[in-house]
Amino acid sequence: MTEQPNGLFKTAIKDPAVRLAALGGALAGAVLVLAVVLISGGGQEDAPRPREYSPSEQAQVAPMMAPAPRHVAQPSAAPEMTRRSVQPTADTYPTLPVARVDEAAEPTEPLAPVEPVAAEPAVAPEKTPETAALAPLPKAAPPPLAAKPLIAIVIDDMGVDQRRSARAMKLPAKVTLSFLPYSRDLKKQVAEAAALGHEIMLHVAMEPESAEADPGPNVLLTGTPEAELLVNLRWNLDQMIGYHGINNHMGSRFTRDLAGMRVVMKELKARGLFFLDSVTSRDSVGAKTAQEAGVPFATRDIFIDHKDDTAFVHKQLAKVEAKARKHGVAIAIGHPRDITLRALKLWLTKVQAEGFELVGVSRVLHKPASAQPSLSGTSG
Repeated sequence: MTEQPNGLFKTAIKDPAVRLAALGGALAGAVLVLAVVLISGGGQEDAPRPREYSPSEQAQVAPMMAPAPRHVAQPSAAPEMTRRSVQPTADTYPTLPVARVDEAAEPTEPLAPVEPVAAEPAVAPEKTPETAALAPLPKAAPPPLAAKPLIAIVIDDMGVDQRRSARAMKLPAKVTLSFLPYSRDLKKQVAEAAALGHEIMLHVAMEPESAEADPGPNVLLTGTPEAELLVNLRWNLDQMIGYHGINNHMGSRFTRDLAGMRVVMKELKARGLFFLDSVTSRDSVGAKTAQEAGVPFATRDIFIDHKDDTAFVHKQLAKVEAKARKHGVAIAIGHPRDITLRALKLWLTKVQAEGFELVGVSRVLHKPASAQPSLSGTSG
């Protein structure tokens, strides 16, 4: 019995050529369908996407996109400005998340004009601790005129180097000696200096501009809460008795701080002490805050030994004489250094012979015009 055919379709499938042709046609059809889908928009998910920035790139871009801080003025089209780089510390600027721009630095190009706005009725600004500093200061009486030009020589940093401090006490004329509160045997040293006729001051450590400088323990720091600042200040003031006033040790940063200096002046007022501003910063608010508080004050005129050089010290002492001749008063600050002490030993005798009067700082203070406080000579 022979096998019977099963139909035309089954016969064609058995042919390899037919099967190959069918497979090719199926592939061509699939390609055609895919092309139609892409043209009609079905492939939008494969379209190019906007670039996604890495986290580090986003950190660089985000600040440029964010609104400017309120303390930075934003003109309509601000040109580039030259800024002095300042690296604030966390305790100095605790609320400032961005790098601080030095207010003293001025732009090298004028700012672009700001769009005008409608004028509003003038309103008196509310007084705040910051704007209060702009109010007229109470009058202070200048030092009284004297028959001779007055010179007050202050020796800072007394007490730590006891050998040189002892030499300073033996200078041949009256000078003002300012002792560091953390000196050893402080009360004994102060008693010896007072017995020799010198006026005594306390040299209070305040925060310097440079983080490398070490002002010593219990330094007065900017950004410190008032209660903590008072603890440190009172520790300093309570270390000795028999002094009439204080001046700042370092303090180029702290003496610019309005809030901190107001705390200091309030305490000095309560204790009947005066303030001598060593002027370690040209932007010091020492005199301003002293006037506000009614604290007697003075400001240093000349540093005599910020270069430890004999010729330089003599040059500065000549400036002291010229200042006193011209204005009637000169206040100079030096330190217990060998060069300084040798120069002063001869110079103090010479200027007295030439008609100058050597006095303590308390003789050359600006004092409140009314109700002048009595200087008790103690810290309490």
